[in-house]
Amino acid sequence: MNESSSKHPKIRNIDSIYARLHKYLDEIAPPTSNYSQQTEEQNYSLKQFVLGEGNPFRVLISAGIHGDEPSGVETICALFENDIFKNYIDDWEIILLPCLNPYGYERGIRENHEGIDLNRSFRNESPPQEVVFAQSIFDKEFDLTIELHEDDESKGYYLYQKGDHLEDDVLGPQIIHTVKKIIPINDDSEIDGHISKAGIVTTVEDYKTMDWWPMTLFSISKNSRRCFTLESPTALPLEKRVAAHISAVEMALNYFTKVFTD
Repeated sequence: MNESSSKHPKIRNIDSIYARLHKYLDEIAPPTSNYSQQTEEQNYSLKQFVLGEGNPFRVLISAGIHGDEPSGVETICALFENDIFKNYIDDWEIILLPCLNPYGYERGIRENHEGIDLNRSFRNESPPQEVVFAQSIFDKEFDLTIELHEDDESKGYYLYQKGDHLEDDVLGPQIIHTVKKIIPINDDSEIDGHISKAGIVTTVEDYKTMDWWPMTLFSISKNSRRCFTLESPTALPLEKRVAAHISAVEMALNYFTKVFTD
């Protein structure tokens, strides 16, 4: 056993996640990308699934960029295991990145095998393999991107939203309204150093001047219409966190389906 293995033993198995997804997706959406990521201990697959390819509306849903945040990965599985995506595949091209940090996911750690926080690396000149893979997905513009996260210091659910269409700002409060039926909302006036109101965090920095970008700002730079970072509270049971994320994803997809089809 090498030093990395002894320091961070495995507590989860990414192959079991992929097996659950393949059970539902192989016939309708086999992985269109299966990028091989090399680490000292083993190689991992970074997978992309696409449903409804060529449909008029495009959404990217990603999870597992921080390995110690399993609720997003479980949410993507649950969306299939509960047949929720069937409500959207006639209108939406749905791109899924179920786990961007499989090494960290298996060990329950935030960073990747090199000790890098991937969600701080989207403006790096030489980003990690996982980030290069995620960046490659943005060859076409998205109407909606949703990043599924969790926060081990938060007492409730909260979100970040960004986009140039100000009329879409109403969606954040709508998501919070539906999520609070499931779990508490973080109503702090400040979260992670940013102004927050009723679970919606406002960031005022000009992203073009920032030294580092999370994935959502890279998404904005690629002209995505509306970008969400959804944060569930780690302190609550996993099934509650997953249910909250599912309700948020459904609300966002329902909102834009109505906007685009009315």
